[in-house]
Amino acid sequence: MRILVISDLHGDLAAAWEALEHFQPDLLLSCGDWGDPEQVSEADLAAFPARLPVYTTFGNHDPFAALARWQNRDGSPVLLPQGEVCCIEGVRLAAIGGIWAKSHRQPYYVTDQDVAAMAAKIAAGGPLDLLLTHGCPVGLADLTPRHTHGGQRCFLEAFQKIAPRVHLCGHLHVAQERTLSDGRKVIDVGETSRGSVAVVELQGREWHARLDQFAR
Repeated sequence: MRILVISDLHGDLAAAWEALEHFQPDLLLSCGDWGDPEQVSEADLAAFPARLPVYTTFGNHDPFAALARWQNRDGSPVLLPQGEVCCIEGVRLAAIGGIWAKSHRQPYYVTDQDVAAMAAKIAAGGPLDLLLTHGCPVGLADLTPRHTHGGQRCFLEAFQKIAPRVHLCGHLHVAQERTLSDGRKVIDVGETSRGSVAVVELQGREWHARLDQFAR
């Protein structure tokens, strides 16, 4: 099985289609930021699950009403539920969407307490293959374009508590990855609008996850 992971399209859905043509995946995942409501229509989104199963979390630039209604051909919601483990095509994955904040002033804000509660719920569900977040764990693949650390401690603690095989994130617009001593990986997918993706391949019991590029 080949899984393509995209992030931070910011309205450039053509980039996602180009990535699909290049990598020919069996499953499409997204770490969020498909685009603001004025950039992305429901008709445009609906074309993706007509081709293959799609699952996403949300960032801070997403058409939230459209995401809530978006469905795959089998009727399953495209938007992954916050803090719940799902088994999709034999892959155990979970999502914690949104960006860190100290309040709930925006619908895409999540606090330290929110992330901790969701991480505990996910961890209680047993071993996890893939964790999707929009925000990144501090100190692990979290460099910004200015070479500062842009991750948050709450996402680092979530990664440590859940211990997924691969933690996939976005938001910082810099494609980067970090492999820990136990083989677990953190991958910031970067901007798919600039040709950056992650590819996860499952061959028997072996997992292979990497950053990749396609020409734009």
